Amino acid sequence: MRRSQFTESEIIHLIQEADAGVPVDEICRTAQVSLRTFYRWRRRFGGLSAPAVMQMKELEAENRRLRALVSNLSQRLHHPPLPGEQPHLVRGAGPLQPHRASVLAADRCGGAVVGRFASVRVAR
Repeated sequence: MRRSQFTESEIIHLIQEADAGVPVDEICRTAQVSLRTFYRWRRRFGGLSAPAVMQMKELEAENRRLRALVSNLSQRLHHPPLPGEQPHLVRGAGPLQPHRASVLAADRCGGAVVGRFASVRVAR
């Protein structure tokens, strides 16, 4: 998703200008945004102050992190590793060890595993 060119504090300032009586058309023209965008901002940030917006952003980031953890744990619960297979490792869950596919790729390539997609490379 594309990021806005305006920061949250700038958006709050524009909304406060509209609340102070400046016509919305003029605000949108000077900021070069559409009416739809302005009203979407107003619906999202309407009665919030700058500290409240920062707290909202922190909560959204924490929610994303927690959803990812729950998804990971749920997946591990429903799909346990096969006997003899090393499970996928999670950062913070103990000492990190390479994934099984990476170990196989290292064996095929003479022990060198380099790069982002090293685990899918095949030695020729």
